[in-house]
Amino acid sequence: MKLKNTPKYFIALLLIITFSCSVKNSTLKKGAEMEKLGNFKQASELYLGVLYRKQNLPEIENALRRSAQLHISETAFTIANKNEKGDKEGVVNEYYNLNNFVNQVNAFTKNLDIDQQTKAIYNKNLDQYLVGQYDLGIKYLSEQKFREAEDVFKDISRFNPDYKDSQKQLSIAVNEPVYLKGVQLFGEKKYISAHEKWNEIYNREPNYKDVKNKLQQALNERYKEGSYYLMQENFKEAELAFEQVKNINNNYLDVKNLYKEAASEPIYRKAIKDLKKGKCRTAYLELDEIIKRFDAYKNSDELKSEALVCAEYPIIVESFKIRNSNGFENNIQNAVIEDILASKNPFVKIIKGSNDISSPYYNISEISTNNLQAKRYIQNSYFNTNAKAVLTIHINQYQLQENPVRVYDVNGIEVNKIKSRSGADSIVEKRVVYKEYEKRSTLQSNITYRLVEITTGKILMQKTIQKSEEKQIRYARNNNSNYKLIYPIRTIADRIMRDESNYKNLQTLFQTSDQINNQSLVDIVLSDFRKQIVNEILRFNPEE
Repeated sequence: MKLKNTPKYFIALLLIITFSCSVKNSTLKKGAEMEKLGNFKQASELYLGVLYRKQNLPEIENALRRSAQLHISETAFTIANKNEKGDKEGVVNEYYNLNNFVNQVNAFTKNLDIDQQTKAIYNKNLDQYLVGQYDLGIKYLSEQKFREAEDVFKDISRFNPDYKDSQKQLSIAVNEPVYLKGVQLFGEKKYISAHEKWNEIYNREPNYKDVKNKLQQALNERYKEGSYYLMQENFKEAELAFEQVKNINNNYLDVKNLYKEAASEPIYRKAIKDLKKGKCRTAYLELDEIIKRFDAYKNSDELKSEALVCAEYPIIVESFKIRNSNGFENNIQNAVIEDILASKNPFVKIIKGSNDISSPYYNISEISTNNLQAKRYIQNSYFNTNAKAVLTIHINQYQLQENPVRVYDVNGIEVNKIKSRSGADSIVEKRVVYKEYEKRSTLQSNITYRLVEITTGKILMQKTIQKSEEKQIRYARNNNSNYKLIYPIRTIADRIMRDESNYKNLQTLFQTSDQINNQSLVDIVLSDFRKQIVNEILRFNPEE
């Protein structure tokens, strides 16, 4: 230990000793007051509380021995009085509590004991008390008052766990009401509820009566019930029954296969019907649900593949520009295609179309099935694509505008440091004028998108959406001096001072670019448009 640290450790040790003495003295004083009032047990508990926290306190131990002995003598007198009055329950309970107290005290101070006369009184009363309690417990069991019987036999176990067959009777008191409730539920054909009751007993006492057989019986009845429902093609109830059996024992008989059949068969049948009706997308999703849950069921894999071929919905994406659209039609066409492909939608297949306004879909309202121009266009431009619809995106408006720059003259203070001949620094302030600029760009766009069925010319979807975005920047410039020397000003009581608190803000303006990133405006508008279009296309179901 370093010498210079010795005083700190000495002071800390002294504080600990002083604190310990203070706690000891206050405890002894308070305990003495309790003893003076005849509260020997409370005084003993006070001393015990201190010794539990810190042992080897001889003065506290002596005080505990004294107060505890007085409490033992006092309680022995109480036990003798209860004995004279024939209060057997009072005698045994007083002695039981006293014996626990003595054991606690002897953990810190040895050789305390209850006198032999008191022990003899206890033993005589205990024999008689246990006989009475046992008979009372048996009486309660015969009357099926199981809660009262449980309390009685637990009380017997407190004094003598091996008294007669009290443990067996306690087991009956605890388990029999649960067992009988299981019997009742089983009779009501609530087999799983009955199983839960019997399983509660089995977890506590596996060999109680025939509870193990009862568990098997309840499970078997629910299994048979599920089998009956399955034969009746009540698939919902059969699935529930087999699921409950499976949750209890996944390997019970053939429950896994029957559960799969009950859950899958109604979906499988519906999928076959939907396929026949041409509702291929619906059938695909139904068969996919089966496969995700059970890997395979019958020929669900084969049917799913068949449904997917039938459900595929190839879409041609065309977009058309206006003057000054600045390539936005290409951007939105590519973005929509990119997002649809990224969605991994199994049904929608994308074919990139043209941006040529000569397309018959440019001025479409409602193309008739006899429109030879549209048919010839599809055959020539998209031969062998099996396209079923055309998604057209019309740029109705695209206006990117930069507003005139606003310029403001702003007063500031230029601060220079000058060295005097003596070498000392002096501050020289000079009023200057710098310029602040405001620049704003706006982008307004309006588009219409339509989904047109090729075979009929029917417009399946049509919506016009618009978006307006604005971006503004502020910056400052000063051409006559170093901008880092310039401070903003503030006026206090007609006195102009440099504003130290806003210096950093002004320096930020000096360093801000005078160019607006217009591409960020385009990106925001494009993001909103593509999201709306793609969501609509992916949600669209041609079978509905």
